[in-house]
Amino acid sequence: MPRRKPRVRLGRDEARRAILEAAEKRLREGGPEAVRVQHVAADLGITDAAIHHHFGSRQGLLEALLRFGGRRIRDELDAILQAWDGEPAGLERVAERIADAYSVQGHARLALWLSLSGWQPTSGGLFEPLVDAVHRARLQAARGNGSPRPRRQDTQYEVALLNVALAAEPLFGPGFLRSVGLDGEPSTQEGFRRWLVRRLAGLLTP
Repeated sequence: MPRRKPRVRLGRDEARRAILEAAEKRLREGGPEAVRVQHVAADLGITDAAIHHHFGSRQGLLEALLRFGGRRIRDELDAILQAWDGEPAGLERVAERIADAYSVQGHARLALWLSLSGWQPTSGGLFEPLVDAVHRARLQAARGNGSPRPRRQDTQYEVALLNVALAAEPLFGPGFLRSVGLDGEPSTQEGFRRWLVRRLAGLLTP
């Protein structure tokens, strides 16, 4: 049982954020199974009941944690895309941020964990700003080259492919790579991610 810190009082919004940040730390270090109400409460010096008051249950805490991470990803992607000049190389920063969220921050495992428990997302659109930015760049490139107007649905499919691959890579990546005769080493996984980005970037050069 973790050692409990001295109890402190926080306002509602402060408390929710502190709980989510403490849960996020445990997610990074040990995956979804490490995010336990009693452990997070001990980390913060609050009661288990306080966490249940804000999130209802451990399941509610995990769902809120996934949304919390999603909002952060969206804010960071928005900042990257606002500075993006439409050149293919700029997509690398986007892919690196998404890969970091899924792998290092643990959100791929959390999403899979929740899905296996029967949870279904009630909102979407996390990567629509990326679709919009890539499609604008595609339209501009097509006009400059006299190419046919690209379909938005194709852009959506490509961004979805990138998203699915980046989410699956930390969960199953080495096995998938070995299944096609690759070695599954970290350098090969990195090469696969870079190949995915080049594939998406290829849409910008019709």
